[in-house]
Amino acid sequence: MPRWRIDFLASVPPEETSSGLGRGVWGLSSALVSLGHRVRVLYPSDPPKPHSPYHGVEAVPVPTVGASRRPFGRDIAFGRRATALIEPTTDLLIGNDEKAGAVGTVKSTRRDRPVFVFMAHDVALHTFDTLRPLEPSRGLRQRVGNWLDRRALKGLEGQALARARAVLVGSTLNAELLERYYRVPKNRIHHLPHGVPDPVNVGSKAEARLALKVPPDVPVVAFVGRTPERQGLPVALAAFRKVRVFFPGARFLVAGTTPPSEPGVVPLGLVDEATKARVYTAADVFIFPAKYEGFGLAPREAMRYGLATIVSSQVPLEGIDPAESCRVVGSDDPADYASELAELLADPALRRSLGEAARTFADAMSYDRMAERFERIVGPIVGPGGT
Repeated sequence: MPRWRIDFLASVPPEETSSGLGRGVWGLSSALVSLGHRVRVLYPSDPPKPHSPYHGVEAVPVPTVGASRRPFGRDIAFGRRATALIEPTTDLLIGNDEKAGAVGTVKSTRRDRPVFVFMAHDVALHTFDTLRPLEPSRGLRQRVGNWLDRRALKGLEGQALARARAVLVGSTLNAELLERYYRVPKNRIHHLPHGVPDPVNVGSKAEARLALKVPPDVPVVAFVGRTPERQGLPVALAAFRKVRVFFPGARFLVAGTTPPSEPGVVPLGLVDEATKARVYTAADVFIFPAKYEGFGLAPREAMRYGLATIVSSQVPLEGIDPAESCRVVGSDDPADYASELAELLADPALRRSLGEAARTFADAMSYDRMAERFERIVGPIVGPGGT
């Protein structure tokens, strides 16, 4: 396989772990380095300051200070300023969100370089249309602001997609959304699941529970997510309340957000990677009743830890047999989730078998596996590298 010089556009620095998509960029980049490619990741940073390499990936800070206050002004500033930092010898330029639409013409030593690839693991315009209506109404000014934001977002994302030689999606849902919103031709869309990080060893289940101040002998349910309404936390909480009648000592660990205090619920808020690993390790069951998910990284992370997992039918599940590897609920009724949850909490053998099958499925989406798949998809488009 020819080795490429790759510049990757990212949203966060490597130490920022709260963004699943951001971690995916750095994880995939490091896996590509292990295959012999030279990879740089350009990311917003104010003020820009030198950063040590991340697992062989060169970290390149891009200033956005002084960006316009117009809609998506910071993204536009990033794209334009990143243009000047893209190396003339770059073979492959990868964008992963709307900022890539603001990248200008890159000076290159080769006429056909760099080849631009766009990773659309979420279709930002669809996410906007899904989440903005959930916000409380604040009158005319808000409606005008939403209109301007949507117009700018559509322009940036549309420009990135129109420029891309290949568009990588994490699910068939996003492929359908790209066709619906932007009429992206099917022959430019390729399926590349979002990489799932390797589990972090934080000790035994008992040690994880001790660190989280959870009793060692009670049923434990977990939820991980930063957008609770979209990812179904209210439904999960309602289901847990019903189940707790039968399991009075049960605990519900909530990471990524902070729900109101109630019996049995352990709100952890934003957590670091070690704490999140303890949540997955300490839990018996993971629940994720999402209203919309472009990919569903959190449930797949839970699966890599061998957790029995319950998801909504809105979580894309390509490549998995739901009957054997997870439980899928087709409604928004908390009682339906409670039924699945109660069965799993009451049957340790069923939890183990479901968790083992889930782990096998999720292991196939490691960063290393996705880097190899990335090479197979992009290789015919990029051709020989510059090194």
